[in-house]
Amino acid sequence: MSHPLEKEVSIVTPEQVRLVFPTAGVGMRGIAQLIDMLILFALYLALAFASIFLENSDYAIAVLLLIGAAGTGAYYVGCEYFMGGQTVGKRAVGIRVVQMEGRNAGLLAVVIRNLFRLIDMLPVGYFLGMIVVLSSSADRRIGDMVAGTIVVVEKEKERLKLRKKMDKQIDRWRTSLPRQRLEDESRRAVAYSDWALLAAWAERLPFVSQQRLAQLGRPIAQHLAGRIGVAQHIAANDTIFLIWLYEQLRGDWEI
Repeated sequence: MSHPLEKEVSIVTPEQVRLVFPTAGVGMRGIAQLIDMLILFALYLALAFASIFLENSDYAIAVLLLIGAAGTGAYYVGCEYFMGGQTVGKRAVGIRVVQMEGRNAGLLAVVIRNLFRLIDMLPVGYFLGMIVVLSSSADRRIGDMVAGTIVVVEKEKERLKLRKKMDKQIDRWRTSLPRQRLEDESRRAVAYSDWALLAAWAERLPFVSQQRLAQLGRPIAQHLAGRIGVAQHIAANDTIFLIWLYEQLRGDWEI
């Protein structure tokens, strides 16, 4: 599937690696927003029914309004953080929030961009946000500009098919993977060029023999072990070490 009318953004990482993403415009974002609002409507409907039994108590109704506002914020922040930059609506249309350097959006960025949703909604129906997105060269609303994020179109179906093949191979090794979790300090030590090297190796899992994987993986494992400060001997061999590392890092980098 192609997106000929979409804009593209070119991102240069600190390692001088250029990434090109198609950006999500008003149309795709609007459909995603509509789906999310339909989901949130269930919350608003429940609160409306609850208000019937409050005997016109101004205090209780104010509490319900606060619950509605907090629930809306929690939905967007929770989904975008725990679902890798997506809400249910964004996932349905195939778009995702990422940091400007290509990483998945962190918690602080997600919170900031959603706080500014209140401004983007002015004066009604996301009018200001729509105008800003249309005038932006990268389809960014005010919240994205402040938070340093951008909403991009996910990779094409071919990439998803490749991931499924890779996951099938990884599942065969899963019981052998170390249970150790990669520490945050080690995650921050990984540059995009390191991830690109690891991902290129991982993409060969469905197509290359185990012997060849081991040959290709040895220098990569040595390099990455030194980079993240984790000894290779936590795994039985270099292949298992690299698969473990790929599983630990893919949530930070994959789009």
